[in-house]
Amino acid sequence: MSYTNPLHPPVRSSNISQYSTLEGAAGFTRFLSTTRHRLPQQSYKPSSKWDQAMGQNVRRHAAIQFDHIGYNGQGVQMRELSARSDAAIAAMIQGAADTVLSHTGRERITFRIVWPGYEHVECCDQLVLNPGGRPITRAQLGKSVAQIFARFVEKARNEPSRSSQWNLTSSGIRFEHLVLVALVNVWEGVWQADVAVDLR
Repeated sequence: MSYTNPLHPPVRSSNISQYSTLEGAAGFTRFLSTTRHRLPQQSYKPSSKWDQAMGQNVRRHAAIQFDHIGYNGQGVQMRELSARSDAAIAAMIQGAADTVLSHTGRERITFRIVWPGYEHVECCDQLVLNPGGRPITRAQLGKSVAQIFARFVEKARNEPSRSSQWNLTSSGIRFEHLVLVALVNVWEGVWQADVAVDLR
């Protein structure tokens, strides 16, 4: 039985994404390094059918890229983003001072991590878009996302994994292997990170 929403026109099948992962939906470039592999994350979707129906027609914002100067589409290691000063980050990433997300009109966004094999480990954080009354910059956003991932990896180490390939353990994938490629708007005010793993 289908449901027709009287407030919103039906979504044509040509307007529904056929992708279920961040990589397919965002269409990112290949990595130069053969040791760097994109994490195959599932895109977040709310569990409520009402939220799913209402969110279908909402315009998605363009992905926010994180790259070293001169290396488009390659990402930035999260350990660099979390450990370096704002000035050091500004000197190494493209558009570090760009104000990002101010165009969304939101005061905060929801950031989610859906790591393969650890879907049962909840990671849902709120990111304030105007810290100290100023719009957040690409460098500040990257640092915040990296810090959330550091906490997530620490928490997930004590949890069982359903995926041996993407296992977060001291002998498997560690925080220093993570690369932030982009931030992707997956649902209304919900964003996820496009992440690569580089085991070198």
